[in-house]
Amino acid sequence: MASTWSALKLELLETGANSGTWGASTNVNLGDAILGEAITGSATVDFSSAADVTLTLTDVAATQSARNLRLNITESGAGVGYVGNLILGSGCQIEKFYLIRNNGTGVKTIKNTTGTGVAVAAGKATLVYNDGTNVVDVLNSFSSAILGAENAGSIIPFYFANQAAFPSASTYHGAIAHSHADGAMYFAHGGAWVRMLNDGGPLGTPSSGTATNITGLPISTGVSGLGANVATALAVAVGTAGAPVVNGGVLGTPSSGTATNLTGLPLSTGVTGTLPVVNGGTGTATPAIVAGTNITVSGTWPNQTINSTASGSGDVVGPASATDNALVRFDNTTGKLIQNSVVTVADTTGNMAGVGTLSLGGALTYGGITLTNAVTGTGTMVLATSPTLVTPALGTPASGVLTNATGLPIATGVSGLGTGVATALAVNVGTAGAPVVNGGALGTPSGGTATNLTGLPLSTGVTGTLPNTNGGTGQSSAFTQYGVTYASTTSILATTAAGTPGYVLTANSGSAPTFQAPSSSGATKGQAIAFSIVFGL
Repeated sequence: MASTWSALKLELLETGANSGTWGASTNVNLGDAILGEAITGSATVDFSSAADVTLTLTDVAATQSARNLRLNITESGAGVGYVGNLILGSGCQIEKFYLIRNNGTGVKTIKNTTGTGVAVAAGKATLVYNDGTNVVDVLNSFSSAILGAENAGSIIPFYFANQAAFPSASTYHGAIAHSHADGAMYFAHGGAWVRMLNDGGPLGTPSSGTATNITGLPISTGVSGLGANVATALAVAVGTAGAPVVNGGVLGTPSSGTATNLTGLPLSTGVTGTLPVVNGGTGTATPAIVAGTNITVSGTWPNQTINSTASGSGDVVGPASATDNALVRFDNTTGKLIQNSVVTVADTTGNMAGVGTLSLGGALTYGGITLTNAVTGTGTMVLATSPTLVTPALGTPASGVLTNATGLPIATGVSGLGTGVATALAVNVGTAGAPVVNGGALGTPSGGTATNLTGLPLSTGVTGTLPNTNGGTGQSSAFTQYGVTYASTTSILATTAAGTPGYVLTANSGSAPTFQAPSSSGATKGQAIAFSIVFGL
């Protein structure tokens, strides 16, 4: 009888079979090549190309990689760094544990032909279980807690090369892990790995806290929200350049500032330079009174004496001061008092300035022209060159040049136009009623003679059907292919239907000719052939 095979591909010897070889077969089954592989065996699975690798189990009493307990994944050639799948294929859909060690640099997912499988990171090892349908993580599949942990996901290694190698914080909630690259411990909470504080280590960004007893905070990096260069200023000793100024402290020499609200500035030491005259000063550090006409000055500043050398007589009494070149006016009616005036007369030209309203008792001669009060209109005087007139009524000028004139209304401003011309000139070119320009749109004239027109396109420039009296066919529809054209009336052409080979064209009294089969009493066969040749039948 034939042997059968177990799920691990051990040969199951049938009773009475394998006479003389039963012992040898049993030794193979129980030896390292079969049962030993399933219990303690280790096999290397190499990814030699950038493609998934599939393992199978077959009915043969020989070593097979898929039967081993431990699968050691390696990479070579184009498979180095490949991220892919180690698939348990044909014959492997059985319940079995595997210890997986990924010695490659790319993540490898151990999976069945169905299911999602378990991803094993580069350089990591794990224990998985093939339930015949899917490959699952053994530690996450236990139903009860281990070592008193809150859940099975807490059982993970403590040492990791860096944070990137940490497992999911959500899966391993409550677990702790060490990141060698950071030299710090982390615990999993709320879906994230939270760093534990080391004595002297970084504090991170606390959500709240009281810094009453904190010392040594660096002003340059430890405080946020300061304005530009404020941290730099706070690091400078008070009283030196660039440091903040304290109440009662030294101000230094500001590069700029406004002293509007300062008080108590000592004039003897607090200001420099000379106060200009426009600011109420003398404009000089050594002022002196200067002598003038009929005035002499003796002594030195500030002890100078002013003397007058002027003399005069008469009864005229004037103001204490007057405007140079001003007209002298009598004050009151005594004839002895004079006063100043805003009207001045220039010394050399005689030009008068400051005159307000000038009242004349008679005509004024200006530039050889006598002006009287017989004027018309309002506004300012118009001179000869480039005057600007505001809404003047020109009347009917005897002559004029309108080269630069604008705004002339075509409807009323031009005379001599024919009837309807002014109206047409006011219509936009290209629209109905407007003048037609060379090359412009003609529109649809209401009448006209086209005797001298040329270039009219027949496909778009004419409408209707040309009658035969004008050299046309009088027919608007297409001719029938292989038909014969005939006169259906005295002015209309028509076409017969296409003829049949061997038929002859037959005239019909009072109706259109037709193609008919030759009769024995009609055309002979030879005549029918002749018709066929003539009409292409």
